[in-house]
Amino acid sequence: MKESKKMKLGKLNFYIIDNKYIGYLSQFDKHIAYNKNEKRPYIGVVIVVEEHYYFAPLFSPKQKHKTYKNNLSFFRIVNAKTKSELGIIRFSDMIPVPQESVYLIDIKNKSYGYKRLLSEQYSYINMLENRQKIMDKAEKIYNIVIGNNKGKMAKFYKDLSCDFKLLEEKCLEYKK
Repeated sequence: MKESKKMKLGKLNFYIIDNKYIGYLSQFDKHIAYNKNEKRPYIGVVIVVEEHYYFAPLFSPKQKHKTYKNNLSFFRIVNAKTKSELGIIRFSDMIPVPQESVYLIDIKNKSYGYKRLLSEQYSYINMLENRQKIMDKAEKIYNIVIGNNKGKMAKFYKDLSCDFKLLEEKCLEYKK
């Protein structure tokens, strides 16, 4: 990681991705979202899937998320006490990232409301059982998308997701 802090094993932290890398990778896959600007960067968690660092993006709560049926493509983040929606992590949109393109998010100059939201999200995703569910879902969708699986379920996830293998190749090319 470029920041002085290294990724903590065991805890999920929030990261942003370098604009240059996102621009490069988005040439190869339509599922990749752009950083909106400095005020609302594309943030997410970094996890290791099959020895690759993967950035799984976080999306703030939206009304349409309430209609999503539970599946492998996302993890719902809720307030543990009030059960209110705090957002989702989308595994279908996760991308491989080189360590030099990943930065811990700096929330010092963010609004109180945004800091509070991130704090609540952080607490929820780092509960032991939730952290394990996040890792499991990421690995399962990855294996379905890269595998030779046939059938409706495999087609659904492959159509919904980034092309993980292609993006891994492009990530390696980017590093060079």
